[in-house]
Amino acid sequence: MRGLKSLLLTSVVALLIGGWQGWCPAGDIQSTTAWIPQNAVATLVLKNPTSLIEQWEKSPLRQAVESNPGFRAALANPGLKQADALVGLVEVHTKKDRWTLLKQLLGGGLFVAALPRGEVLVIAEAQDGQLLRDVHEFLLGLAKLDAENKGQPDRVKSADYRGVTAWTFGGDEIHAIVENRLILTNKPDLMKQIIDRIQDSRGGGLRDNPKFAAAAKATADHNLVLYLDLETLRALPNVAKGLEQGRQPLPILLLAGTVTALQKAPWLAVGLSIEGNRVKGTLQTGEVAEWPSTLSFAVTSPEDGVLPPIHVPGTVLTASFYRNLRDFYAQKNELFPERTSGLIFFENMMGIFFTGRNFTEEVLAELEPYVRVVVAAQRYAPEVGTPAVQLPAVAVVFRMKNPEKFQPVVEEGFQNALGLINFVRGQDAKPGMILDRPVYKGVKYTLAYFNPDPEGDKEHADIRFNFSPVLACRDRDLILSTAEPLAKDILDALAAQEAAVQSVQKAVTTQLEVLGTQIVRLLELNKEALIAQNMAEKGHSREKAEQELSQLLTVLKLLSELRVTESFRDRSNRWDFQLELTRP
Repeated sequence: MRGLKSLLLTSVVALLIGGWQGWCPAGDIQSTTAWIPQNAVATLVLKNPTSLIEQWEKSPLRQAVESNPGFRAALANPGLKQADALVGLVEVHTKKDRWTLLKQLLGGGLFVAALPRGEVLVIAEAQDGQLLRDVHEFLLGLAKLDAENKGQPDRVKSADYRGVTAWTFGGDEIHAIVENRLILTNKPDLMKQIIDRIQDSRGGGLRDNPKFAAAAKATADHNLVLYLDLETLRALPNVAKGLEQGRQPLPILLLAGTVTALQKAPWLAVGLSIEGNRVKGTLQTGEVAEWPSTLSFAVTSPEDGVLPPIHVPGTVLTASFYRNLRDFYAQKNELFPERTSGLIFFENMMGIFFTGRNFTEEVLAELEPYVRVVVAAQRYAPEVGTPAVQLPAVAVVFRMKNPEKFQPVVEEGFQNALGLINFVRGQDAKPGMILDRPVYKGVKYTLAYFNPDPEGDKEHADIRFNFSPVLACRDRDLILSTAEPLAKDILDALAAQEAAVQSVQKAVTTQLEVLGTQIVRLLELNKEALIAQNMAEKGHSREKAEQELSQLLTVLKLLSELRVTESFRDRSNRWDFQLELTRP
């Protein structure tokens, strides 16, 4: 049993990892999905993996993974070492290397399904049915020989059912070979059900499930597909509890459509495909008959959408959202009834900053539903110095409805907030910020900054020098930034966008881009601080802390750029993403 499981595990891992370097068109999965019971809660389908195996075998990415210390340490696990030895014996027996074995034993596809009562079904479709039977007989012989050498009873058992022989190596597993497919499950009754379905050419399998058919259509272009029956999953107590716990303000604000879809949609499908060094994916939910009215703050009309993301030098992350903040906050009692007291406290604080104005109707109502966020690496003035810990700068860009009316209001609120910060810092005997009103390319903005320390270490300055908050207004755009250089870069970017006359992206509610190279750069700049933190929190030696950071950087260096888009179409929620990989 352990040998068969190890071979299967090795195959699955190799195929899934292999998916990072090659893609082939989706194959016909209809005949095999007809064998899977219709009530499958979760189903993973890997179609036509032969090309994936071939690409992974010669991929430089495989060499990078195999040279990683963490990966090598994992291979030292006794179970994996035993599996590797077993695969070596199969190679000798068949006179085929493991890559050829994988292609011929699993090249037709791999299907893994979980059913409601704890049943698990795995179907591996071989290109060479005779090779599958030959390897199976060899493994049976090894299991019998192992028991004999140890003086133990033969663990291998078999039984016939309707002309099909089912085998077990002991424990909960039972498997059979039908045509060119290996069927593996943990329940004898499920095996009988599968054999009945095959022998009787019976319908009613997963192929005939309308929800699965819709999910398969939505992910037809992808090679790896995961299907979830949300209606069945929501009936499970732990899942229902988890969905309720997900109703927190920030997740709802950022992922409103997805959170709601998980609570109301009939199904969810995730599809992945590979094109060279590019991983493309889709996450889509089934149609929701009626979206709740409380979701209106995050749903666009067909003609509306997000503004273009803002790109500046050193961008780590840039995002653009369609979010009606006034509607979101006005519905706080319906969205978060258990958090009302905390939100009331927040509203009272906003009332202080905005001198008694109604935060919903006199502040948030003055903003259009376009919100953009930029995170970027910092640049530091020589007279200030470089902080020992370098934090990225963060900025949020809103669009005002009535700039002439609202700009003085937000200016007052910004200065009130800075005054409170200075008051608190003064109580702790810490330096406060100085306010200024400089001008950049015709835009006058409000700046708060810390005076440089004339006696301080310019190469290891205090962490406070990461912050020079800015409020700037350019036409209808309102910029709140944690650092002055980023605010200036955004002003330049907005001017360039205006010149290009860029419009909204219709029906899109979220667009996000992440630059992996900049994340790596930030981590490397803060290497000493991260090592010290690791040693303090985990009690590691410096050598161990450096090793963990090195492993993290090795992985991150493979990730070049991630792009994510969310949209609402045909009453369903859809996420599309694209990940660019860097060859090691």
